[in-house]
Amino acid sequence: MSQHSKALAVLALGVAIVVAGLVLTRHVIAVAGEADVERLNRSILAYVAERNPQAPIKAFQEFPQVLVNEAQKTAVDHCLILAQAEVESQLRHDAVGSAGEIGVFQVLPSTAAIFEPQLGPFKRPVLAKGQRDLGDLADPIVSTRFAMAYLRDIRTRKPLIKDALTEYNGGPAGRHPHYYRMVMGTYVEVLERSELRCRFRATTPKEAPIRTLLTRA
Repeated sequence: MSQHSKALAVLALGVAIVVAGLVLTRHVIAVAGEADVERLNRSILAYVAERNPQAPIKAFQEFPQVLVNEAQKTAVDHCLILAQAEVESQLRHDAVGSAGEIGVFQVLPSTAAIFEPQLGPFKRPVLAKGQRDLGDLADPIVSTRFAMAYLRDIRTRKPLIKDALTEYNGGPAGRHPHYYRMVMGTYVEVLERSELRCRFRATTPKEAPIRTLLTRA
């Protein structure tokens, strides 16, 4: 074999080793990423079970991943959305509000209907005398998707999360101004749970600490 052929063979071997190393690295990163996601999912499920011991874990099985994905779409911390669900329903999938709100995020069927063209049809609840069928909004997955679609819609008009959450709960007139304080108070507690991997970033000197924001809300 000529020197030139040997050099090409060595080069080809080197390239093959590098490519194999990159493929292996990507595989390791992917596996680690999947494990990380699974740990977060388990932590969120554990939090749900802690806050609502009666929660049917089977119904909440896909809730963590949907919660994180929908929070990302809405450009908010998934821990904030988890805190909102806790304030809305104590994380009860079968919660029914005084005005007919259903599920974990207490979504009105009439509100959910607005987003059917975007998210698809859902089974309406039947709460007539002698009947109690909560429909699809009692599914934590459905509730989360419709709730976050509603919150995203509000944020197109009211980008500040305080204004958006206030309207979510109290309508455009903001009938329940203390709702935001309740959500943020719960959020502060959730932030202390490192296993929940909250996305809230540390404040810089130019930013007000979150507890200061709470006192001003």
